Parts: sequence; structure tokens; C-alpha cells
Amino acid sequence: MIKITAADGHVVPNKVVLQGSDSLVVMSHGITTGKDEDGLYTEFAEEILSPAFDSIRFDFRGHGESTIPSHQATVTGEILDLMAVMKWARESGHRNIFHLATSFGASVTLLAQSHFSFNDLSALVFWNPVISYRNTFIQAKVEWASEFFDHETEDELAYRTGTNITETDFIIGPQMTLELLLLAPEQAKWPSSLPLLIVHGDADSAVPFSDAEEYAKRNSNSVTLYRVLDVDHGFDDKIQDVFQQTLHWFKENA
Repeated sequence: MIKITAADGHVVPNKVVLQGSDSLVVMSHGITTGKDEDGLYTEFAEEILSPAFDSIRFDFRGHGESTIPSHQATVTGEILDLMAVMKWARESGHRNIFHLATSFGASVTLLAQSHFSFNDLSALVFWNPVISYRNTFIQAKVEWASEFFDHETEDELAYRTGTNITETDFIIGPQMTLELLLLAPEQAKWPSSLPLLIVHGDADSAVPFSDAEEYAKRNSNSVTLYRVLDVDHGFDDKIQDVFQQTLHWFKENA
């Protein structure tokens, strides 16, 4: 692990795979998981990307080996984590920097990109991205979050002390709850000079596929949508296809 410290002093746990490549992939995970993304990032980094690409994957605060408990995690804090890792990546000496973000991690990238420059990156890929907090969580269009965000009115969200995500130990604290209510990653316009591939399963029960479809249409000059037919949030038996599409995108834009 390389010591990476965010601006507020939080140390960001990470795993680096270095094989001497001049290209680096920064990998950010989804909510409730960690830097290995339930094994998908481990396989992708160590068996698919390597040795053509070096990589770094990391735990957002509130996840994995982070010392911050989940109920204290915030979206803005996760942006600080991402930007700290990006700073390390930019100073690492790699000629090309790529970024892969999955699920909730993609929303963090969207929000960061709307204020900070990512123009020095070569290309990005989103897997099953959370584009809209409202459509994923607050007024969920798909079944997953409707199980734990069971409020009848938005007023109730101002008084929630915590929301336990079903079948996990992750608790969304009051600050993150309000961020999910108030922040709008879907409003981030994507730069025309920065190639983005969105890979999304059209049977996703956790994150609306329609959000990715609409975002790609609104930003068609630089965003390409790859639709994975009949698969849920983890890509099921199509994961090898997803790996290869992602690898090809990075190689094509190297």
C-alpha cells in the first residue's frame, strides 16, 4: 500500500499493481463494497489489465479498510478521497491515466469532474453507474433502494439518524442522506474532449439503466453506451465481455 492522504487527513487504503507500464488505471468502487469490488476489480486489475496497464484501487471512506465508519461517510468526503488518489496518479510518472468507476463510485466521479479538471486523463469507463441519486435512492425507479428508503415524504429525511442498506452492515448517515437528496450528478455535463464508455446491464435492479441511456444521449459527443443485455447489477455471466470491452476502450484511447 502507498500512503495517500486526503485533504482532511484521512488516509486512503489502496492496492497498487505496478508492472512497469506507462499507463495507469485508477479504479473506484461502489457503495457497500471496497477496493476489490467483490472480487471483480481484483480479477480485472491482476489478470486482465496487467501487465499492459498498471493500476490502483482504493477504499472510499466508510468502506473496506477505511478507519471511518460507514455512517460517517459522505459524498463530499469520497470526492476528497478520489482527488487524493488522482493527485498521486498524476505524480506517479505514468504517461497515460485512465479511470474506471463502478456504480456509486461513478456518481462521485461525475460530481468531481463538474468542478475539477479531468482533461489530462486519457479515457474513462463507468460500470452500471449511479447517475441520479433521486432515481436510484430518493424516489427509486428500481427495486433495490426502495427497500430501505421507505419514507413517505422527503421531510422525513431531515430527521433520519441512519439508514441501513438491506443485507449489509453499511449505514447511510444523516449527512449522506441529505447529500443524496440535494446533489445531482446527472447535471454534470461531460467534456467533449474526454472519451467515456458507459457499460450498463439493461436488467439492473439496483441502478436504473434508463439514467445511463439518457446521460449518454445528452452527452453524445463524448459518451458511448454499451448495453449489456439481460443482466443485473453485477453483470452476471457477461462479466468477461465487460472486462474485454473495458480493456479495448483503454487500449483504443492510449
